Amino acid sequence: MTGFDLADFSYSRKRAPAVATLQSRQFTIRVRGQTIGLPVDCVKTIFHVENLTPVPLAPREVAGLANLRGRIVTALHLDRCLWLGESGPGVNNDGLAVGIEHNGEEYALLVDETDDVVVTDESDRISCPAHIDPRLAELMAGCYRHNGGFLSILDIGAVLRRVSKLSEATLREGRSTNTNRGASS
Repeated sequence: MTGFDLADFSYSRKRAPAVATLQSRQFTIRVRGQTIGLPVDCVKTIFHVENLTPVPLAPREVAGLANLRGRIVTALHLDRCLWLGESGPGVNNDGLAVGIEHNGEEYALLVDETDDVVVTDESDRISCPAHIDPRLAELMAGCYRHNGGFLSILDIGAVLRRVSKLSEATLREGRSTNTNRGASS
């Protein structure tokens, strides 16, 4: 008989391969009754906006400019960016904002509430539900089964590209209006 080593024996058995599931963490917010996830790596802070400086010729999605610890950030009405309707009285009246960073730029997303960080598992990923507005679906990085419902994850880049296009269009409209006014004087 040969020498038997228990340690060698335990590793010689065939084991089921470990299944690696891709997980990510999402910071959850609430906007007009909708729970939405933001990738944790883009969230920098949560703060209250006390004063907003209006931005001339900005689209209605841009709330204004806010001071965040000495830095000027663009504050966005997230409900308007996502076609969730106008903020009514009492909605986001305390100026709650989530400070995010995207491509080295900082922004403030005006939200109604902040919630917990949740872990999403790639095995829980689903197609965007059919009842979701297709324009909104384009702004989502993904949807996941979560707590008996689903959680949409915001594609920050897509939202900012949309606001940028709206800003450019508004600026072009403003320039053409001003040009026409000057011509008629």
